[in-house]
Amino acid sequence: MVASVQWLFLLGITTIQFTVTKTQQKDDREKKPQSVRDLFNTTSCIPPPFRCPHPQMQFYLYTRSTQEKGELLNTLDNNSLTYSRFNTKYPTKIVVHGFGGGRNLSPSTDMRKAYFTRGNYNIIIVDYGTLVREPCLSQIEWAPRFASMCIAQLVDYLQYHPVKPVAPERIHTIGYSVGAHILGLVANHLNEGKLGRITGLDPTIFFYMGNNRSRDLDHTDALFVDILHTGAGILGQWGPNGHADFYVNGGSSQPGCAHDTIFQTLSCDHTKVTPYFIESINSPVGFWAGPCPNLLSYLIGWCEPKDTEYVLMGEHLTHRARGVYYVTTNAKPPYARGFPGKSRRLRSVTPYS
Repeated sequence: MVASVQWLFLLGITTIQFTVTKTQQKDDREKKPQSVRDLFNTTSCIPPPFRCPHPQMQFYLYTRSTQEKGELLNTLDNNSLTYSRFNTKYPTKIVVHGFGGGRNLSPSTDMRKAYFTRGNYNIIIVDYGTLVREPCLSQIEWAPRFASMCIAQLVDYLQYHPVKPVAPERIHTIGYSVGAHILGLVANHLNEGKLGRITGLDPTIFFYMGNNRSRDLDHTDALFVDILHTGAGILGQWGPNGHADFYVNGGSSQPGCAHDTIFQTLSCDHTKVTPYFIESINSPVGFWAGPCPNLLSYLIGWCEPKDTEYVLMGEHLTHRARGVYYVTTNAKPPYARGFPGKSRRLRSVTPYS
């Protein structure tokens, strides 16, 4: 039971239910797992054949003219992209949600809305929501690798397309929780080229925890890798793993996340990373982060970066940023506080104020 609860914690699930409904499903495949043994043998396991593209891992293209109803892309058919609203003149984003997510669920919907409020984009949502309804523990070692192979096929499809080619270097990928790790593995399967940018939103601690670069998100996986930490060391990895790592409010606990249960609190810390990033897309003031040598110095207010050392965390981060940065937010939206300036006070909120 401990293992099953830990699995759900680390993938950012907000509720746990192991109760049996009054009316039992006749088909065993419809049953939800009731034990750890069930978790190893459920219909959530990826069904064969194990090859890409997989019918339950879908790529939906959204543009400003199709933002309410995406266009399903078929990576085996060049006409699928040719006759879509994909425009090579616009920035391309590939978004990979976390466990329990989907293209029609937040934060995917909120992120699309924020980008299209700003301008024209090609936003491709990798939707595997129908593939993993419950955790399949027998596949957790290789399932992210399988997902990354299918996404690499998508990237190759884009770069070799005869009519609307886009080089990997021009693609910005964004992954939340396990989605961040999946993107980190894409580099292992590309035929050529390298992703331009990977933004990791609180990569989950569960999978590899930095022991093997070839199986983890790190700075070698794209030309630029930035990582936002909000549940570091608990549900998220501690790091640092990217070219630039941002520890929001210290990196482990977030203001406004005090709840009745410890599970709700930890889940809030982990998921709070997505509204931070989404707000950064159109924030009029921005999340200005400053370098700091360590967490203790940040917590006791000993960090006094020069004004020229601050960088904008999130969407508009300069690719020249390197190292570890800390940023403080408000407990409620708008979360961004703007540039600290001369009157800055780096730690003016408590973790659960």
